[in-house]
Amino acid sequence: MRTTELRCAQNIGAQFRALWLIQGRRRVVDTGAEAILASKGIKAVDPKEIFSPAYHKEREVIDFPPLPGQQAMEPVEPNKQPCFVFNNSFSPVAVVPQVQLLTNSLVQTSLPDSILGNAVDNTAEEDERVKEAILHAHLLDSHQEKLPKVLDVINNPGWRFKREYGIPLKRKNKSLTYQLLLLLDQIFPDGASRHLVEDTLTQVTLSHSDRLMQLKLRAAFILSSPKPLSAIVSPSEVRSLDGQPLPDIYPLSPFVNCRLWKNYSLNDAYGVGSSRVHPHTIFIHHNEPRMRGKEEHFHALSLLHGFAHAASYAKHFGKTSDEDLIAQPVVVQVVHTNGCQYHISAFQLNTLNLTGPTKNIFWTQPWETLFSSCTYHATKPTLEGYNPRVFSLLKGVYANA
Repeated sequence: MRTTELRCAQNIGAQFRALWLIQGRRRVVDTGAEAILASKGIKAVDPKEIFSPAYHKEREVIDFPPLPGQQAMEPVEPNKQPCFVFNNSFSPVAVVPQVQLLTNSLVQTSLPDSILGNAVDNTAEEDERVKEAILHAHLLDSHQEKLPKVLDVINNPGWRFKREYGIPLKRKNKSLTYQLLLLLDQIFPDGASRHLVEDTLTQVTLSHSDRLMQLKLRAAFILSSPKPLSAIVSPSEVRSLDGQPLPDIYPLSPFVNCRLWKNYSLNDAYGVGSSRVHPHTIFIHHNEPRMRGKEEHFHALSLLHGFAHAASYAKHFGKTSDEDLIAQPVVVQVVHTNGCQYHISAFQLNTLNLTGPTKNIFWTQPWETLFSSCTYHATKPTLEGYNPRVFSLLKGVYANA
């Protein structure tokens, strides 16, 4: 194939910008209309003398009343010391090691016996009801909305797919979690004394060395209990872990990819406002159609949410930022899902001193896939690749007390 010399190549974008610049400098041509009107006694007036100039409109700030059980937030004023704010959009670059340094935590690669011991096999009836819950949440819900735009940058880059109507991912996740919790309530009648709080915001401010950090995270559900969970590790075992080193991510900083704010509120907010204030399980929903990271990214966010809710609970009962909680540690369980994959973990808060020798502990394991496909095949709702291990682990989490 003979190569051809490329000549007169022009960039369309550069041509458009140049044409816009040239045409934008065009002068108004004098058509003689003003002279004709003046000869007939009609005076031409400058528009600036008639129209008032644009004015600055102050932004209206609506002061919403606080939710039941929450304190009113004070107006935010500029603070002297900037603060690193972590919210649900935070994406850790160094995944789990970065969050370990932020939370002063050690990672155990298996779930504790308090969860695995209660994770018994499912009965045939339980599996059928879980399958019905999946089909109802993903296919049989009558609610329809315009779904987000579909982007396929690998196979069809730049292609504009037709917008479709269907069940939004946020509604799918909430509906499935709610139905699974309802089924767990029926299996374990003792769980009726617990409260389920939906769509809660937890905010806690802590000091990390000479820096100020604030965790401002929202959970889909918080299952609260009339009594706190028992400690997983005894105080003597926690003391034996004081010499364990944390991972090193040098030259990266633990605060990489985090926003630095000057206008923030120092008020702490705990997501549970009922009498059963002790946290039992935190349910986190990943409601984005595309994953920003891999499985390790999922695990890192589970650790961050577990620490934030445990620290907020501890400060809610008057614990200070540099206090050790080895005598009465705070234990929370975390269920993190994107609708298909489920990551189940547990966290024990032993200290609020993020640079001290005492370490917090995080138990994790690889995520489990609940199902591989849930679509219509020949107009028939079809569920494929169902994994009963997920609901078995959920029973272990729910039965833990």
